[in-house]
Amino acid sequence: MAAYKDLIGQKITKVSSDPSDINTGQIFYNSTSQTLKGLGLTSSWISTGAMLNAEYRNAGAGTLTAGLAFGGSPNGTSSDDKTEEYNGTGWTSAGQMPANRSYLSGCGLQTAALSIGGAAIPSYDSNVTLEYDGTNWTAGGNLNTPRNSAQNGMGVQTAALLAGGDRVSQDPTRAVANCEQYNGSSWTAVTALPRVGESSQNFGTSTAGTVSGGFDTSPNTVRSDSLNWDGSSWTASGNLPSTRQRGFSFGTQTAGIVCGGNTGTGSPTIINTTLDYDGSTFSVNPATLSSPRQLGAPSTNATSSGGWVGAGTSPPIGGVTNISEEFNQQTNTITAAAWASGGTYPTNIYGSSAAGNTPAGLVFGGYNGSAGVTTTTEYDGSTFSSGGALPAAKRYLAGFGTQTAALAAKGKGSPGPAVATSEEYDGSSWTAGGTASDAKMSLAGSGTQTSGVVFGGNPSASNSTEEYNGSSWTSGGNLNTGRGNHSGSVGGTQTAALTFFGDDGSTPLTLNVEEYNGTSWSEQNNVPAGRFAGGGAGTQTAGYGFGGYTAPGVPNQTTSTIKYDGTTFATFANMGTARGYNSGSAGTGPAGVFTVGDFPAANSTEELTEETETANVATFGTN
Repeated sequence: MAAYKDLIGQKITKVSSDPSDINTGQIFYNSTSQTLKGLGLTSSWISTGAMLNAEYRNAGAGTLTAGLAFGGSPNGTSSDDKTEEYNGTGWTSAGQMPANRSYLSGCGLQTAALSIGGAAIPSYDSNVTLEYDGTNWTAGGNLNTPRNSAQNGMGVQTAALLAGGDRVSQDPTRAVANCEQYNGSSWTAVTALPRVGESSQNFGTSTAGTVSGGFDTSPNTVRSDSLNWDGSSWTASGNLPSTRQRGFSFGTQTAGIVCGGNTGTGSPTIINTTLDYDGSTFSVNPATLSSPRQLGAPSTNATSSGGWVGAGTSPPIGGVTNISEEFNQQTNTITAAAWASGGTYPTNIYGSSAAGNTPAGLVFGGYNGSAGVTTTTEYDGSTFSSGGALPAAKRYLAGFGTQTAALAAKGKGSPGPAVATSEEYDGSSWTAGGTASDAKMSLAGSGTQTSGVVFGGNPSASNSTEEYNGSSWTSGGNLNTGRGNHSGSVGGTQTAALTFFGDDGSTPLTLNVEEYNGTSWSEQNNVPAGRFAGGGAGTQTAGYGFGGYTAPGVPNQTTSTIKYDGTTFATFANMGTARGYNSGSAGTGPAGVFTVGDFPAANSTEELTEETETANVATFGTN
């Protein structure tokens, strides 16, 4: 047998402890544990930002970091025209389809996708093809055989394959064996499947695709067989471990992924298992979906090392969901971004303000349900401890800076109207700062104690902006959309601030997003949905919005979190508790974001941790 050095070109390194930086393929011997180690492949499903719309019978396209989902039905009695884009973390609204469509097929990339066939409930069996260019949908060449429920298309916008499907109205036997290829403008019939089928798990390209499982209407049965396509003919391949239909699939003919779906007819069992395919054999992957799911959208052009699935139905049948999950198969273990419970705040609170990061945060002011408070607490990431009290009670104030150099600006007196005063914190006590010219409450701010900016606020959904230099306030450029009870980039700067959410007096709530450059505000892409009295944190290029109210009244709080990348807000990991008036929020991210309180007053807190990757060090046998 050849030595490892002769095969690989290097010796096995002997170490007393595992290295902190390990390269793929590197093998080392740990002399302390007397074990041979290296990076091992690991598979996992992790939760990502929820889709904006709960749908099933929708279609997907794209890759792990640039995905697309479109069409579908929210309830089984109507079809949708909605499109959403995925950026590897969360979802945003995209170009609306020209007509409602569900039971459709999809393939291609986020900037060059196909929508194929489908149904517009109550009508079925469409032959319509639509092409997406990253912004708009336009008509493509029609299918020769109208159909729905063909599940995934295979390939890209200029070279696609559609295999099988269902013809509800044209043929009493319904399922078809017909296959067609698309060249970017027209469809051509090619060799049919050896058997009819619909709702199968399809993946690959137009010249190297795989059809697995599915439903055969003659007689009604769910299949376990699979077929490989070589560009001209179909050949039988290895069977699935059990019957399966309506699942998710992506990857290539020699490295495919199948997951979810159901196992039978009548009242079938919806499953959460994942399978690997190597071109001839299916094997069980240890990773499973967070819950059994079927009939959703997958990243059809993703690889077996990483893809996503979104929406669909979970038990009981008809339980439509907007859950989105990401599959990773690599040498790093990925831990999803998530909110977790933080330390218990010393008193029930809402309408407070905050500064700093975990593990060096600061929370001050607020309302305990009966009176405003002067309370100031310092946070070390697990415990709140008393700091110097504010000179006077106030709530709905703006705050920013650090734990040892914070600013409390404006707010509502207790009792009393909005105030123009500000206070500076030095790590132990507050002293009076400059008095602004514009008394406001329910406002937002950004920056440091010596270079800050506050904007908006009530009364009257103000568009006012004022800048602070450490001693005095001056007017800045006005907001384009006045608002109160809004959120902002608490961790931003005076010359790079961000504002979003809020109540501008309109119905529905404003979607407007604006950035400040130190002189003027400019409008950006909208938030996915309106909200007021939520938390805000982060910076102008990495901002976070979380909690708040989706409409007036109680309870209308939400757990929803969205993240801004400097261009667009996308869905993100949801909080564990729906919260409103949780303005005691701060942090710059990707670590350090925290939020305090709720309405009615509460003492619970949460902290946000971004997605992390760690090397999966495996122990190998030495025989």
